[in-house]
Amino acid sequence: MHGVTRFAANPVVRTVQRALQGGPSAGKSKATSCQKERALDLSRKLVELARRRGSDKAAAANIAHALARSFKSEFSTFQAQDVVQLATALQKLRQKNVMLLDAMASHVLRGIVAYPLYALCNIPNCFARLGYLHRQLMDAVASHVSERADKLTPVDIASLVFAYAELAHHPRSNLLEACAEQLQNCYLEVGGPNCAIILNSYSRLSECNPTVFYSLSRSVVHTPPESFEVHHISLIMNAYAKCAVRKSQTMNVLGDFLTERVHELSPQNVSNIVHAFSRLSCYNVQLFQNLVTRVASEDLKAYKLYELGVLCHNLAKLKSGGPTVYNAMFGELATRPPEAWEPKAVAQVLDALRRSTFRHEALLASWCLIELDALDRAKDLKQELPDDEPEQGFPEARYAMRRVFELLEGLDQAEPFTPTQRCHVQQLIRAYRYRYELDFGLLPQKVKSFCKVQFDVSSSVVSAVAWT
Repeated sequence: MHGVTRFAANPVVRTVQRALQGGPSAGKSKATSCQKERALDLSRKLVELARRRGSDKAAAANIAHALARSFKSEFSTFQAQDVVQLATALQKLRQKNVMLLDAMASHVLRGIVAYPLYALCNIPNCFARLGYLHRQLMDAVASHVSERADKLTPVDIASLVFAYAELAHHPRSNLLEACAEQLQNCYLEVGGPNCAIILNSYSRLSECNPTVFYSLSRSVVHTPPESFEVHHISLIMNAYAKCAVRKSQTMNVLGDFLTERVHELSPQNVSNIVHAFSRLSCYNVQLFQNLVTRVASEDLKAYKLYELGVLCHNLAKLKSGGPTVYNAMFGELATRPPEAWEPKAVAQVLDALRRSTFRHEALLASWCLIELDALDRAKDLKQELPDDEPEQGFPEARYAMRRVFELLEGLDQAEPFTPTQRCHVQQLIRAYRYRYELDFGLLPQKVKSFCKVQFDVSSSVVSAVAWT
């Protein structure tokens, strides 16, 4: 009896018994197979989820997390096509799972020779759109692809150079030069969107390769205008401007493409296009007539402050537009809060005022005395103060603003302010009162009365309302 018990307790015997009974040792191969199927199933679920509209991000994150834990252990079950599809799905679902992305990068690095070129262009592109830089992968792909660049299509080149530009990672090999040479052979196949992506990417990398710009300028001329979206044209112009490539003929061709599509441009597009023409000293008469007409008539609140600053500065440099458009732009700029201004925007707008024929004392005073904190230097003027000037607060600065308001009152009496000019004066008063509230309260009553009147409803408006 004891002999039988000892025999059953023997580890070797237990292993044989479990094998005969279908225990863990016998089922190891089957369990591994199921595990592999689960990993591929998780990957396919992500791909399927990416194809649906309004996918559940939480579900996608859970699947990506589960896949990340099992990907390395099931490395060999994934082919190049599976990794490409998985990268595309992660990008569409905006799932930046670093563990999973690292595992995918390792898969590419180990089998890079077996990966097709389109896959080596698509995977870095997806990584870039997720904002994830894997330096080893990017350098390996650049080195491998540069030796085979003669087999790249325009789509491959656009996908690849965009990835390096988006991640601000300059390839160590001669990848960009090799792509430039290949573009000479296939420029007629590039098309509008890819042309914009390639030129914009090269300019963002500060790679102003003349071969690229020469080849793609020929592509622009041979591409039907309808194949371009307006933002593509804006990107191309911006690339030429950033690299200072002066091709006035190409710029005019692109300008002609936009002439009848000005209404489709976003505020940023308008700003970029005017800046590009200004930097390259080019001009398209019909395009700028339409741009100026649009800016003068639209609601400029849609423009960010720096966009409006760039726009008015470069229009002034090109000497384009008249009082109507400058009244509209400066009127809108005068309503922007002081805290929104940056030194560059202030410099641009002041230079636009200098270059244009438009002059406005209130706007200049507002920026120079208040936004630039020039009132803090008023005591250095060593001016004599009148007897009625209180000693509280900052009397020198207060007296400087008092003189400004008195001069404005004289201008208003000589010729009443227009609605736009009144808007500028109101902005000056608001800015001063906001920063120097105590000093504003100590101004003479006559000056405060003038300030108060600027915010009163005009008699013409009251009579118009009464008539209705």
